[in-house]
Amino acid sequence: MIKKVLTNSAIYGLAPHVPRIVSVFLLPIMTAHLTDVDYGIAGTIAAYTMALSALSTLGVSAYLQVNFFKAKYQYKILWREVYGFLQYWMVFFSVIQSVVLYFAIPDEALDNRWMIILLTNFNGVIFGPSGALGALYYQLCQRPIPIAVRSLLSGFLSVLINYVLIVIFELGYMGWYVASFASTFLINILYWYDMNFKLGFRPIYFPKRRTIKKALQISLPVVPHYYTAYLITTSNRIVMDNANVSIGEIGRYNLAQQFYTLMDSLVYAVERAIGPMCMEGIRYNREDDVRREIMLFAFLTYSGTFLFALWSKEIFMLLIKNDILATSYPLAALLIMSLNYRPAYIAASNVFFYYEETRKLLGITFTAGVIALLLNIILVPKGGLWAAAIVTYVAFLYQGYSGFFYKFFKVTSRVTYPYVKLFCIQIAITIIVMICLDLSWILKGVITALWGLGSICLCIKSGYLKL
Repeated sequence: MIKKVLTNSAIYGLAPHVPRIVSVFLLPIMTAHLTDVDYGIAGTIAAYTMALSALSTLGVSAYLQVNFFKAKYQYKILWREVYGFLQYWMVFFSVIQSVVLYFAIPDEALDNRWMIILLTNFNGVIFGPSGALGALYYQLCQRPIPIAVRSLLSGFLSVLINYVLIVIFELGYMGWYVASFASTFLINILYWYDMNFKLGFRPIYFPKRRTIKKALQISLPVVPHYYTAYLITTSNRIVMDNANVSIGEIGRYNLAQQFYTLMDSLVYAVERAIGPMCMEGIRYNREDDVRREIMLFAFLTYSGTFLFALWSKEIFMLLIKNDILATSYPLAALLIMSLNYRPAYIAASNVFFYYEETRKLLGITFTAGVIALLLNIILVPKGGLWAAAIVTYVAFLYQGYSGFFYKFFKVTSRVTYPYVKLFCIQIAITIIVMICLDLSWILKGVITALWGLGSICLCIKSGYLKL
């Protein structure tokens, strides 16, 4: 199991993110040509576009995923009908997004307003949901290589364009938008070809009403669930924007969140590798195996976030050649440690998703988002960036562990999880990291060595590793 998880995680996580890793090493060059205002503009616009992102596919991945496992001989027709419906929807969605962007783009970027709107919406209108559905299909088939190859190609294209436009042509934040457009265009056209010609998923443009009705009955309650991540991690930037926090301060927070996003991508890679295995385990009543997979997920997540956050000061000193932006490393460390909620959350949410109880899932996810939004509104105007980071951490704690207290989970799950222990470990290692941020590199090296030795002993004891 561990071999399969690590192999698939490496393909999902490392291969697609090789370009992102390359871009990290380019930060010393890039940040010399960017300002906190550039980061602030990008972060503010992203806050508004992400507010709409969950509507782009109406959450139908939940319906498609369930049918992939439950309707082995009919799922392709159902997918094609949903695909056709979403082609129409994406055009309407792009109109909505354009209107929002027209009013949301900061004053500092008004000269490029129409270009940003065009670059943001073009791919959705032309290709619709091809990229999302193609990636989902390969993930559910446990075929990570097609995803990795496409991500690798588009990622390198993005890095190249960013370098040329930001470093050579000095276009600042606009380099990000052109690069994002080009890389998204490439990945979408590759998936569009696969979906329409290679895999036989050509959209049915006149789908059956009952198919779309059934899909929306399952998917629409999930839309607030997908908004949770936005409400927790990004709505704070809209609150900052409306609380007259300077665009430079928003830029500092946005840079810290970029490092959080990098670690989130790696955690998500492990999740994508484990997710189909967990669903199969629930389907075939092998929930003891699911529990072992979740515990492995927790071990990998805790290790990755702890070590990344521990060395965040040194990473920022090495990569960020802007004195103002470089002071953001404590914020990045706390945001990164908030990701440790994910294994516990996946353990509970898998049960809700598999049995199509998506409405009950709202009590876990959307409630966490509402908590974050309300706390941001109350605390961010006075507490600024640190208030936003702490609120993110607290809201993720609720999302991660509240599912275990729901009656549906207690009745349905055939195994128990040590969620109290997981919660205590998460809090403990977060406190340790925040205390140790400014220690010398020698002491951090000792802590890292002790963590590695302890990890090896734990893996041997748990049976994940054999000598």
